[in-house]
Amino acid sequence: MSAIFQYNEAQAEAADAGGGDYITESCVVRGFIDQAKWVEANTGAKGLELTFESEKGQKANYLTLYYQKKDGSQNEVGHQQIQSMMGVTGAQSLSQQQGKDGLIAPELTRKPVQIALERENYIKSNGDEGFRFQIKCFMSPKSGLTIAEHKAGKQAESAAYWAERFAKNPKGAPPKQQAQNAQSYGGDPRQQGDSFSYGAPGNDQMDDEIPF
Repeated sequence: MSAIFQYNEAQAEAADAGGGDYITESCVVRGFIDQAKWVEANTGAKGLELTFESEKGQKANYLTLYYQKKDGSQNEVGHQQIQSMMGVTGAQSLSQQQGKDGLIAPELTRKPVQIALERENYIKSNGDEGFRFQIKCFMSPKSGLTIAEHKAGKQAESAAYWAERFAKNPKGAPPKQQAQNAQSYGGDPRQQGDSFSYGAPGNDQMDDEIPF
């Protein structure tokens, strides 16, 4: 009789910690959009919630871009961020399709992207400390260019700018009492792993459909 499983203590510990490693510090990082799900907040605001996985397998969840306010008007910041993401991933349109736990935008599933994530610390309603991530910038995973830099024929400068800014305070400012439905957030405060180190943009393992 052959064994189906062999005990792996490291994997057992990872399961106890929540199933894997999470990004815990501000960073500029390449990876993939594992899923993009259409969501609606309790307030009625509508958004696109990203689950991101870095090339090294570290995750950032609940990165929500709110494109519509609770009164039905357009949220300019979130709307522009979604357009920027579409530009660097090559997605020409976004649709709705039933996923395993809600409606998703299938055009973004496993799309490579480079993003700048800024850690934001806050106090939860129960008094505990938590953190989430603000998406500051989307960049091409091939060139490191933003859509604006690409259209203007400029060099890739945004990645270095954000990396330098994040390096000064990778764990963010001291926590403040803030609303739960921020523009974008993620992370899991249970994870206390090593800081994530980002790499310079390259072409390895990147989708050929990425436009630049």
